[in-house]
Amino acid sequence: MASSDPPPPAGVLRWLSESGDELHGALKTIADFILTEPAAASRLTIVELAERTGTSPGTVTRFSRACGLHRYADLRVAIAEEVGRSGANRWSTDIGQQLHPDDSLDRVIEVLVSANTQALVDTAERLDPEVLDQVAEAIVGARHCHFFGVGTSAITAEEFGLRVRRIGIACWTWPDVHSALIAASQADERDVFVGISFSGHVAETVEVITAAAARSTTTVVITQDRESPLARRADLLLTTAPPAGNQQAQATADRHAQFLLVDIVYARIAQLTHPAVVEVLDRTASALDGHRLNRRPRRKA
Repeated sequence: MASSDPPPPAGVLRWLSESGDELHGALKTIADFILTEPAAASRLTIVELAERTGTSPGTVTRFSRACGLHRYADLRVAIAEEVGRSGANRWSTDIGQQLHPDDSLDRVIEVLVSANTQALVDTAERLDPEVLDQVAEAIVGARHCHFFGVGTSAITAEEFGLRVRRIGIACWTWPDVHSALIAASQADERDVFVGISFSGHVAETVEVITAAAARSTTTVVITQDRESPLARRADLLLTTAPPAGNQQAQATADRHAQFLLVDIVYARIAQLTHPAVVEVLDRTASALDGHRLNRRPRRKA
């Protein structure tokens, strides 16, 4: 179907099911995901769909055009309409297979806490203390540190950058691939680049870390898949636990597993730079004192 053609009367999902074999490579990967989880696909942003399929937003746009639609927004609408007509079970995809509409709030809390706790425990069991030490030492000794991620991994990158900036390490978190590539082009062996991706297949993150590696920087990667293209470009690799199941709770658990690694590396950096870090923490705390409201004294009983 040419990009100028309208969506097929039978619908995008039916066309993918019957004619999807005409697609190849990354486009076929996206098609397979959408056919497997159409309700979830209809709710994802273009960046989220790219990350879930290990592709890029540009590839998702090309896929939309291959389906006869001009924009990804049109594809989402088309899929959502078909999901609604077919009565597909959005609940199990978007909320989770372990939760039901009539579950008590206690049950909801139990399921979500269990998923997050398991992700933290599984991630902790995979950690290599020697590599963690090497990452902390590299960041402490770097001229500049750079953090990059796409989608929800960008939140982890921003958190990592804020932490180490708080204790006096020169660092930047780059909001887009263009800025990150410019920074990589100016880096050298004195710098550290940290790339973060759940899947390890996000094209932009792979591109940034590859560019940084070409400049002989120390590359640090945080991902689930140690065999992914991103992981293969790492000098130092930290892995989180792989998905434990097909439920919405896993997305939150993934983020918490990444934050666990950030917490551990941050604590180790603080240990390596003690007691100097204490003085830095005092200064940064003092700088913010004027923005904290005074606590009201407690009333005596």
